[in-house]
Amino acid sequence: MRQLRIGALGRIAAGDDAGRFVEVVDDSECSGGFLILTYDTAHRSGNAYDSWVESIVDVNLYFDESRWEVEWLE
Repeated sequence: MRQLRIGALGRIAAGDDAGRFVEVVDDSECSGGFLILTYDTAHRSGNAYDSWVESIVDVNLYFDESRWEVEWLE
């Protein structure tokens, strides 16, 4: 079972985008869902991309589809 951390930075160790960094943000108060942010560096800089999903279940499905294994740094 995957350990998912909200608001923490992690390095994508395997799967699509391996070597990039990821952060999941609970944005439910503003957008009603979750933001999945990816960055080039651990400093949250460089090329950054974002995706929005509706629920924590969808976050897990996104990670599954991307085949991500994440090493959480925070």
